Amino acid sequence: MSLTVPAAGTYRPNCTHCQRKFRLKVTSDDPPKIGVGRIKDAMDQPAAGTQPVVAQPQSSALGQMPQRLGGYRIIRQIGRGAMGAVYEAKQISLDRQVALKTIRDRWTDSPASLARFVREAYAAAQLTHHNVVQIYDFGEEGGRYYFSMEWVRGGPLDAVVRQKGALDPRLAAGYALQAARGLQFAHRHGMVHRDVKPANLLLSDEGVIKVADLGLVKIPDHAEIETESGLVTSGGIYSGTEVTIQGTAVGTPAYMSPEQAADAARVDHRADIYSLGCTLFFLLTGRPPFDGSVASEVMEQHARTTAPDVRKVNARVPQPLADIIARSIAKRPADRYPSLVQCIHDLEQFLGLESEGDFSPSSVQADRWERIAAQHASVGSLQRIDTLAFAGFAALSILVSLATFTIEMDWWLLGITLWVAGVGVTISLAGNRSPVVARTRSWLGSLSMIELAAGWMGVSALVLIVIAAGMWPGLLAGAIIGSVMALGYHLGVVGPIEERRSQSLSEAERFLRDLRISGADEQGLRLFTARYGGARWQPLFESLFGYDALLAVREALKNDPALAGKIGGSSLRDRLCANLMLRTTVNHHRTQQKRLAKIEKAGLQSEGMNAAEAEKRSWAIADAVMQNAHYTLQPSTDSDAVAVAKRARMRAMLADARSGNYQVMRDRSTPLRFALGAPTRLIVGCGLLSIFAIWGNHQGLFESIKDIETLKQIGSGSADYNSLGSAVRDAAMSASDGGDASMMGKGINPWSIGVAGLLMAMSAFVSGWRMSIPATIATIVILLGPQIGISGWGDIVPPWMVAAGIGLLIYVPGIIFGETET
Repeated sequence: MSLTVPAAGTYRPNCTHCQRKFRLKVTSDDPPKIGVGRIKDAMDQPAAGTQPVVAQPQSSALGQMPQRLGGYRIIRQIGRGAMGAVYEAKQISLDRQVALKTIRDRWTDSPASLARFVREAYAAAQLTHHNVVQIYDFGEEGGRYYFSMEWVRGGPLDAVVRQKGALDPRLAAGYALQAARGLQFAHRHGMVHRDVKPANLLLSDEGVIKVADLGLVKIPDHAEIETESGLVTSGGIYSGTEVTIQGTAVGTPAYMSPEQAADAARVDHRADIYSLGCTLFFLLTGRPPFDGSVASEVMEQHARTTAPDVRKVNARVPQPLADIIARSIAKRPADRYPSLVQCIHDLEQFLGLESEGDFSPSSVQADRWERIAAQHASVGSLQRIDTLAFAGFAALSILVSLATFTIEMDWWLLGITLWVAGVGVTISLAGNRSPVVARTRSWLGSLSMIELAAGWMGVSALVLIVIAAGMWPGLLAGAIIGSVMALGYHLGVVGPIEERRSQSLSEAERFLRDLRISGADEQGLRLFTARYGGARWQPLFESLFGYDALLAVREALKNDPALAGKIGGSSLRDRLCANLMLRTTVNHHRTQQKRLAKIEKAGLQSEGMNAAEAEKRSWAIADAVMQNAHYTLQPSTDSDAVAVAKRARMRAMLADARSGNYQVMRDRSTPLRFALGAPTRLIVGCGLLSIFAIWGNHQGLFESIKDIETLKQIGSGSADYNSLGSAVRDAAMSASDGGDASMMGKGINPWSIGVAGLLMAMSAFVSGWRMSIPATIATIVILLGPQIGISGWGDIVPPWMVAAGIGLLIYVPGIIFGETET
C-alpha cells in the first residue's frame, strides 16, 4: 500500500520494529511514495497546522477475511504487511496448522513482478533446514495469490525481549548461533535474506530459532524492474515486513546495513551478517545499535557513525561476544566476517562448543539421555506390540474369510471388511502421528479433480456390486466388528502405553530444549539421541523429531559403529510410505510446473510478448526454475563460491529461457497419455463391473448362486438349469457348450465382463500410462476370446475361463513396466 502525502509537513508513523518514532520530512514539490511494511496503517496525529496523511483505499486482498482459500480454512488474521495479509489457517487435506500469506492486488496487478516473486519463493520452498521456516506451497484462487508456510508455535525474539528485557549473553549468543546456521544454509544456496531482525527470528516452544520470510524477500542477481517512481530496483516483491523508501532501500532501518540503504539491489550475504550483528546487539541491550527520530538519520548513522560498544550499554556482555558483534557490524563489508562460517565458529567457541564434527555431549548429558531413553523403552515397545497385533489380526481375518466361503455368499466380505475396518480405524485414531496417515493425506491432496472423481466412481461401483450381489450383511458386520476391535485396542493398549510414556517424553523434550538453547547443532543433536538412545531408540526418536527425521538419521547412521541400537530393514510401513511419497512428489511436480508456467506466461505477456511465444517460453522458464531449485552443486569448503556458482547458473538459465535459447520440448501426446492413465482405466473397469452387477441382479444371478455348491455345479457344467435364473443358465450353458448363450448378447459370457472389469479396475493401482496398452489388449481377449478362436480345455475349463487366464498373463508386463514415468 502507498501513502501519498499531499502537502508539506512532518508526520510520525510508528515503526513497531525499532520502537521509535520516525518523522518523514516532505515538501510539496517532491512528495515521496513510501512502501509500508509493518509501519502502522493508522498514522499518529500530524503536527499543528498540517494536513493529515491521506491513505489510498486498502487493496481488496486485505478486505474481508476469506473463510477458505484453496485447500485452506482460514482461522484468523494474525498480521498485515506491505505484501499482504497473514492468516492462521488449517490445511484441510493434511489437517495441519499453517501460516498463510496473501499477496496484495497491487502486486498481482503487476504480472512480471509476481512471476519473479513466485520464482524466488519456489526456490526457497525447496530448502529444508531446522533453523528456517519452511515454505510449503503456493497457489491461486479467485485472483488471490497465497503462500503457505510452517506454523511455528512460539513467538518472535523482539517480543521475548519486550517481555523479559535484555537476554543473558549465553542465551542471546545461542539464539544468534541458530539463526546464523539457518542463514548460512540459505547463503550456500544462493539466497540473501536482506531483512534479518528480531521480528523475523521465531523462537519455537522446543527452543529452535527459525528464520522467517526467507525466499519472500530477495534472491540476488535476478532481473530488475522499474518502480512506480521511475527508479530501478530489484525485482523481488519483499517480505511484507520491510520499509521501502523511494524504491531504493529495502529492510528495517534499525537493522539495515549501510550498503543496503544505498543500493538494496546489489547487496550480498554480508548484509545479512551486519543485520544479524545488530540483532544480537538488540538481544543483549534491548535496543538496536543506532537510534533516531528520522529514518534517514538512522540510516546515516549506520553508514557513518561508529557503532557503539555493546559493553558500554550492558557491562555484563563478555568481551569475546562484544568482539563478534563489532566485527559483524563493521561499516565496510570487507571488514566484516567474510561468511557466516567464521561467525558461527566464533559463536561456538564463545559457547564452549566443539566446532568440528557432531555435537559432543558431556558424560553427564550422555548419562541423563540414556536414563530418559531407558525409562521410555521400559514402558513397553508399542512398535513390537503393533507388529504382533497386526499379524494376529491378519490371521484372524484370513480364518474368518475361509470360514465364510463355506456358507452363503451374503457373508463372503466379512473377513475382508473386518481387516480393512480394523486397520483403517487403528491408523486413523493415530492421526497425523502415523506417517501412513500423513502420507496418504498428502497423496490424496495432490490428486487432480479427475483422479478424485475416478476414485469416487470406483467406490460407488464397489458399493453397487456389493448391494446387487446381496453381500452387504458381511460388509456391514465386518465394518462394525473391525471398528469396535480397533477402538478397543486403541483405548486398552495404545492409550495407556502412550500415557505412561508421556512423562519420559516431556523430560526428553525439556532436555533437548536446554541443549538447543545452549547452541547445540540440531543435526548433531539428533545423531546424539540415536547413538545414546539404546537398542530401542527409534520410537522415542520418532516421537521427538518425526518420521522424516527418522529416515534421514537412519541413512546417516547405517554404517556407524557407535550406534548401540539396530536400524533394521525396510518395514511394510516404510515401503508403503515411500510409495505414497513417490506418487505425491510426481503429482506435486506436475502441478507446480503448471502453476509456474501460468504465472510466467502472464508476466511475459505483460511485457508485450505474444501469447504463443509466451506460452512456449513460460514452460522453459518454469523448467529452468525447477531444475535449478533442485540442483545441488558438489560440496566445497568455500560455500560462498558454491552460492555464486548456483546464482550464475540460475541467471544463465533464465536468460536463455527468456531469449528462447533454452527450450523445453513439451510432449504433445500429454492429453493422450492422460486419457490412457489410471483414472481412465478405473472408470472403464468400474463401468464394466457396474454393468455386470446390474444385469446379474436383474436376471437373478446373485440370488441363485449364494451357496458354494451351486458355484461348483456351474463350474463343472452339471447344474440343474431349471432351478437357476436365466443369467446363471446362460453362464452355465456357456461353461458346458462353448458359450453360445450370453448375458450381453451372443458371444460374450457374463462372467467375462465381471472378470474384465475387475482386472481393469485393479490396473489403476499402476499409475503409468503404459499399463493401458496391455490392459486394453487383455480386456479385448477376455471379452471376445471365444469368438476369436480361444477354445476350452476339454470339458473341465470352458473357453471364457481360458480367455480370462490369457488376459491375466497379458497384464503381467504392464504390472512390471507400467509404473515407469517417461
